[in-house]
Amino acid sequence: MIINHGRYNINKRIDLASFNASIVTVGDELLIGQVVNTNAVYLAGELTRIGITVSYTMTVQDDVHAITAAIQDGVKQCDLTIVTGGLGPTPDDLTREAAARFAGVSLYTDPNILEALQHRFALLGRSVPHGSERVASVPEGFETLSNAKGTAPGLLHQTDQGPLVVLLPGVPHEMKSIFSHHVIPRILQSEGRQAMAQRTLNVAGIGETVVQQHIDSITDQLDTDLKIAYLPGIYGVRVRLTIQGEDAELRICQVERRVQQQLGEAIFGCDEDSLQSVLGNLLRDQSMTIAVAESCTGGSVLDHLTNVPGSSDYVLGGVVAYSNSIKKHQLGVNRDALDQFGAVSESVALQMAEGVRDRFGSDVGLSVTGISGPSGGSPEKPVGLVWIGYADQHSSWAVKRQFGNDRAMNKAKSALAVLDLARKALLKRNKEHRGIQ
Repeated sequence: MIINHGRYNINKRIDLASFNASIVTVGDELLIGQVVNTNAVYLAGELTRIGITVSYTMTVQDDVHAITAAIQDGVKQCDLTIVTGGLGPTPDDLTREAAARFAGVSLYTDPNILEALQHRFALLGRSVPHGSERVASVPEGFETLSNAKGTAPGLLHQTDQGPLVVLLPGVPHEMKSIFSHHVIPRILQSEGRQAMAQRTLNVAGIGETVVQQHIDSITDQLDTDLKIAYLPGIYGVRVRLTIQGEDAELRICQVERRVQQQLGEAIFGCDEDSLQSVLGNLLRDQSMTIAVAESCTGGSVLDHLTNVPGSSDYVLGGVVAYSNSIKKHQLGVNRDALDQFGAVSESVALQMAEGVRDRFGSDVGLSVTGISGPSGGSPEKPVGLVWIGYADQHSSWAVKRQFGNDRAMNKAKSALAVLDLARKALLKRNKEHRGIQ
């Protein structure tokens, strides 16, 4: 760790296996349950990922005394204390004052922060709002960490006794940016950091137990130091692989290849990959476009697709055909199919996929129609039944999926299932084009 004095002198080797941290989140909104505390989850996960033990997390109110006490407790017990929240421009943002009280120093206005603040608002054609200059207030002796996503910088302080205090904004995307660009690199540059490598493999369409069974069957072929964590999600599992020690990166690559061989196309990516980003890359690589017809998902599939930067390269558009009338008049679904088989059927899903492809002139047409619930089901068509359609210039087909009774979960799972189906179809098409069986 780049620290210039105290017990973590830069020339001293540091074993992060014994290095511990505390996480303090600040805000009344967290204590009353108005806002979910995602910052603590993110920080704990990232610190664990690089081999730092998180001793505890705590949440305190917007109160100078409470924040000061939390910092003092963290420094007494841990090597690193991270505080998020309370660095904004409003009067209830009191973390700066608490940090200054903890360190026994005064606050001053940093001209560089103030200038950056003025420049940021000038680009927006506005003057700095009254009170916003509070974000330029810094405790003496604290290092500032630039904030590329917002106005309030992070702050870093090395105590005389050695422990490190890091203050970060409470806005999640700002906090993550500062942490990943400024804090993590300092830890990773530690001279004596124990070598560690980690991969998170993202699996779609199969559950945690099935994934574990597949990996358990090849345990004797994997590294003996390997640690595996299974993190189930809405439509699959993230499998975190960790190895520490000599040649960790080489060994984790070997493990990753073996697990990928075992799970095959169920693995759609690693680390931060999402189904929509992977599908987008496949479409772009094959110079293909896509359009979507949605019923039960209400636009969620298109929302996922367009969350990817640059998705305009391949997404043409879509239709939310919630009613049968829209299915008929906008997508060309045959009335007889609706009358005979119903809106949630193979025939209708096929016609929706073909119809949206035809109307938008896309290479690929996707569709989804289902019964989200909690009502509307029957013994023949229970709540959670979904039909997903796919169409391209060569063929069209549909598959049936059965989810649960929760409406929100059914919509979320259905949207991801559509993306996963398209991903696998394009992978198959790509292999056929290259003559791979």
